[in-house]
Amino acid sequence: MENKRFIRRSPNDLVEVGVVVGPASHSYAIWGENMNPTPDRIRTTGMIMTHVWSLRPEIAHCFADKFQGVRVVDNIHDMIGKIDGVFIDDVNAVSIYPSLAKPFLEAGVPTFVNRPYATSLAKGQAMVDMAEKHGTALMSASTWEYSESVGDLRAKVAGMSEIKGYVAHNSMSDFYTHGVHGVYYVYAVLKDEIKKGRGKAISASYITQNWRTPNGIVVYEHESPNSSYYGSLLQISGADANAYMRIFGTSDGDAEGKIPARPGTFRYNTWNAMQLVIQEMFETGKSPETGEDLMEKLTMFLMAFRSALERGGSSVSREDITDWELPPPAMRLVKDGQPSDIAFSNPYSEKELEEKYNEMVT
Repeated sequence: MENKRFIRRSPNDLVEVGVVVGPASHSYAIWGENMNPTPDRIRTTGMIMTHVWSLRPEIAHCFADKFQGVRVVDNIHDMIGKIDGVFIDDVNAVSIYPSLAKPFLEAGVPTFVNRPYATSLAKGQAMVDMAEKHGTALMSASTWEYSESVGDLRAKVAGMSEIKGYVAHNSMSDFYTHGVHGVYYVYAVLKDEIKKGRGKAISASYITQNWRTPNGIVVYEHESPNSSYYGSLLQISGADANAYMRIFGTSDGDAEGKIPARPGTFRYNTWNAMQLVIQEMFETGKSPETGEDLMEKLTMFLMAFRSALERGGSSVSREDITDWELPPPAMRLVKDGQPSDIAFSNPYSEKELEEKYNEMVT
């Protein structure tokens, strides 16, 4: 079945959205309030959620109870033909994201996949290939990527004759669920330079006592026409900024930008920016990023994670993650009650994921 295309017939038309949710979905706690506001909130997008599905039906029903006008579907395919775009928003099921996204990508439904996008390069590439084959818009991003800070930094670094290195920081809880924001932030700033041949990440070292909590530092080596350069990404908490980056140049100066922790009303000034970009993709059918962008962000994330998870902070190259897979959020990754993020406090079992995967592919 081909999906319907959004056509604005009146100024009051809203983009109809389907959501795939789980125990730790941002759609329940944050994004849904912008689309189907509860009594104490206001609408801040031109989208409205109309359908929901979950691996655990009780979660879908709880979601529909909170947000007026959302209908629970028993089969994920039942959304197709009824929505303009879909949020795949269940980090607990990240290891089967390609299966969850497949029906929508094949039907031409513009698809947003919540970070960290995939647990392996192969699974990430599978979604990129499906999207390209069917001409479907695909996106996976961090809120940080669409902040004013990133746009300003990209413009400034474009005028620098040479990049000598950078320092950055990101406010995080654990690397899996929030450290990834810092990785995506660094990529978003450097993405234009990477395409010019001065910024592709070659390797990563994540030096930390425990990836489950702050503090730690990721050091990236980047290729450059003259020689490689290095950048550091401090993963911290309690700093008076959610993200910061300073890029060093030569005699033509440097560039710096900051995403503040107290930008007035946070949900309007920071969270809502990406929501509007997603809405634009759902309306136009065009993604703001390429498959190459998606895979580069995933590569940077997986290199750093393997360094901390299995290599004791030693350098991990692109080749080192070719066939490597990150485990999904699970109790076997929890130690001394950390990570404390809800993704780890109520994870799916391996059997549950396997059964749902088998159900999706048959």
